Amino acid sequence: MRTLCAEVPDKLHARALALVREGWFKSEADLVVEAVRRYVEAHEPALMERFIREDVEWGLHGDD
Repeated sequence: MRTLCAEVPDKLHARALALVREGWFKSEADLVVEAVRRYVEAHEPALMERFIREDVEWGLHGDD
């Protein structure tokens, strides 16, 4: 397991704390893990498409 350190705006942090206090998440760490997981899952298809396009372009034209 890795540790991330990030600065977040005060208002966003307050909203995150409220979600933890309301029982939506066990801790701030759990909230962050879930947020990162959802972000990656949501953007994975677009990233894969970009990588595939780059590979095809490289295959067609090389590095030149």
